[in-house]
Amino acid sequence: MNIDILDKSLLKSLLDETISFHEIMNAYNVRTSIAFNIPASILGFVYVSRRGNYHLILNGNVNYKTQCRTFVHEIKHITYDLPKIGYIVGLDMQHTYFENEADMLAEKIITYL
Repeated sequence: MNIDILDKSLLKSLLDETISFHEIMNAYNVRTSIAFNIPASILGFVYVSRRGNYHLILNGNVNYKTQCRTFVHEIKHITYDLPKIGYIVGLDMQHTYFENEADMLAEKIITYL
């Protein structure tokens, strides 16, 4: 999957709400959902369905900027981690190398904009 998460104009449009998460991800065939029934400690997650489709879930109970940061974090997993690892198990893996790496990238990108 070739998603340019460093595309500045795309990210700016996301942050100023000109374009939605759904519109961006539909272009890449990634189903994006906003969930209101997950705990605040889980900001988002991504998984691959049995059919090989990517699903990105964002927590709807947090502010929009946090959703944007989480979105970039999860796109990093879709673009770089899942193709190499295949699958990631567990929602309590926030201190693993690839989670820390995704956090740092998301923070850099959001701060850069």
